[in-house]
Amino acid sequence: MSSGDVVVDDHLLLRVLLDDEPPELRSRPGVIATTGLWYHRLCRALADDTVVGAMSRSLGNVDAPTAGAAVRALVELPDTIGLVSLRSLAWPMAALVSSGARLNLLSLEAVAAAEHLDAEICLAAADDNASLRAVAGARGIPVRSIA
Repeated sequence: MSSGDVVVDDHLLLRVLLDDEPPELRSRPGVIATTGLWYHRLCRALADDTVVGAMSRSLGNVDAPTAGAAVRALVELPDTIGLVSLRSLAWPMAALVSSGARLNLLSLEAVAAAEHLDAEICLAAADDNASLRAVAGARGIPVRSIA
């Protein structure tokens, strides 16, 4: 990929919003984008105070002003974060399934978004999965796991 653009999962999106972008996320200047489903999953994880998981714990590890700023940035996703509409991805996702890809919806959307944007997929180690890697690799889409 020559663009330097990356599609990030919800864990990495939260790190970016917390101003904790992993240095290895972008090897060169490029756009950070996410998918609608990963964006929704992050919103859902942070909207419910009774849910305790990896992402809500991340907010617990920062001071209140930083956590508040991250939630505000999530609610009004900054223009610096790309978000590809399902209007552009629904047909390519269906075509992936039709061609034999057996992925969950999150992974289907990630592969379609990366292909649409000519971008690399970056996953937090917690989201790394062999099926996504196999389908993306077969389509020439690089996938990296970031700790």
